[in-house]
Parts: sequence; structure tokens; C-alpha cells
Amino acid sequence: MLVSAVVDPSAFDKAYFDRLYTIQAEVFLMGIKSNGLLIVDSGERLGGALVRQVESVPTQYGQQLQFLLTELLKNSSKRFVKCPVAPSSTSSVNLLDVADHLKTSTHADALIVGSDSLKTLQSDQRDSKGLVPLSEYRSSTFEKDRQRYVTGVGSIDTLDRSEVDDLIIRTVRFSKWLRFYDGYVGKGRNKSRFREGIEYILSLWHEHSFFASQPGIGAVEIFTCSDGRNLARNQANYREIIQDIIEPLKKKFPNWQVKLFVKDDPDGIFHPRYLETQHAIIRVERGFDLFRQNGEFRRNFFTLNMAEGSHLKECRELPDAVL
Repeated sequence: MLVSAVVDPSAFDKAYFDRLYTIQAEVFLMGIKSNGLLIVDSGERLGGALVRQVESVPTQYGQQLQFLLTELLKNSSKRFVKCPVAPSSTSSVNLLDVADHLKTSTHADALIVGSDSLKTLQSDQRDSKGLVPLSEYRSSTFEKDRQRYVTGVGSIDTLDRSEVDDLIIRTVRFSKWLRFYDGYVGKGRNKSRFREGIEYILSLWHEHSFFASQPGIGAVEIFTCSDGRNLARNQANYREIIQDIIEPLKKKFPNWQVKLFVKDDPDGIFHPRYLETQHAIIRVERGFDLFRQNGEFRRNFFTLNMAEGSHLKECRELPDAVL
């Protein structure tokens, strides 16, 4: 599960840096690399200014910072989210105003600032929710929450519905597409329960997504496996999936493309179940049959597995099943 932050570039002003401040800044960037998103303006003013500020930090403090930022930029599609800002903010020469506006408009978890910007925002009596001085980053609620999402939050049946909603919203909010992987859907009998789980996730995406309501955005892909070499059974399963899952989802979310991919998997590599977004990979331990008959959650664990992208790519590249 992800956390999101907007950075006022002046937080990385070289005047602030000493050994302790450097540690705070490094922990912040390492956290973003792990399971965070940096929200920047689509005009690249904040991102460009951040790069220049980090480059200006003296080598004794800035070498590791430059390395971490370079690593983030190499994987910018995963860790950076470009969002538009209002014309009044775009024309402003004050990057703090741009950052503050972006934090408010995107409902990001935190605005990371330096001490001077902190004083400015406090004197202007602006909303202080999620305001995090970089000098105090390691003890911030933002960092504590980020660590909790990495280490795990327990089974979803032990959480309130609002907590599970929040975990999913964090995962999907800034993504322009979603992929679901479950090798057993093409073999199982009760496909409506699988649809209910996916529909629950898509409903949260529909309600809270920053991008998916825009025209041409909102692709949904579902990957599963055939039932071995039994062609008749494969064809029957395929018809059931279309009828019980794909068509109802298309009807409920008519503005999105919902695509099904049925793969042959003779070596059985498709065992784990996943939800993949642009920015996260979540292993769903027991698949997308999330609910009991009474509507409560089943025992199931959502675990962040950011390193398994190559495995999912391998699953997508399996040969299509003959149907």
C-alpha cells in the first residue's frame, strides 16, 4: 500500500543540511523508493526545482541524495505522478504555492517542507494537516504509516471495512490501469464471487481515482489460466467467465475497457494471485474471492510485493489458451 507526498523543493535547500538533516532527507527518499509516490505538477516545475536543489547540496551531504533521486527518476513512471495545477498556481513564481495547491487538490498524504516554508504556511493559517518538516521526517506520522504498510497490516477480516477501503484506495488512486491475476478463475466453478471481489476494487477506483474518470483512461485487464488440455472444459469455462464476470463488469463500468486473457500454463508458474497498478504490486493471498456470504471479509492478506514485476511479465507472456 502506498503513501503520497508533495515536496516543496526549498526543503532541500543546501543551507539546511548537516549530518542529521541529511539522514532525514535520505530516509524520506528511500521511503518513496519503497512504497511512496511523489506528486509533481505536469509542467515539471516542482520536479525540476527538486533536482536542482539536490544537485546543489555539498558533496559530503548530497552524494547519497543524488544517487537516490537518480534511482527514483530512472523509475519515474512508478514513483512520480504528474498532475495538473490550476492556472493561477501555474503562473505563480512561488513554488511553495504550487506545492501547497497540489497537495490540497490531490489529497496527498503529506506536504514536505523546510523550516522557512513551515513558518510561512503557519503564518498564513493554511491547512496544517499532513504538513511535515523534513527536519522531523523520521518521527512523522507519514513515515510511521509508510512503514506499517510495508510490514503488513494483518488479515483483512480483522480490519474495519473503512480500513480495507483505505488500503485499496491507496493502491489504485493514481493509477490509469489495473491488472488482476488469478490462475484459478479459469478452473473454478463459482465465478460470481470472484466478480464481487473485483467489482468491489473497481468501485473504489471509480469513486476515488484521480485519473480513471478521464476519457480514454481506465483499462482493466484480467489474467487467468485454462484448465489443462481439456478443450471442452476450457471453452465452457471461458463462456462462464464472459457471462458471469466480464459482461457484468462492462455493464457496470461502461466507460472502461475490460479485457480477459486466458493463458496456457503447463509449468504452473501462475500460482500466486495479484493486483497490479502503475505504481504497486499487491499479492492477494487467497485471491479475489474476498467476501463471505454474509458480506464480511474472508481471511485474506494483502502484501506489497514491488519486486515481482518480472514474474507478472512472465505470466502475461504465457501463450494464449486455445478456446
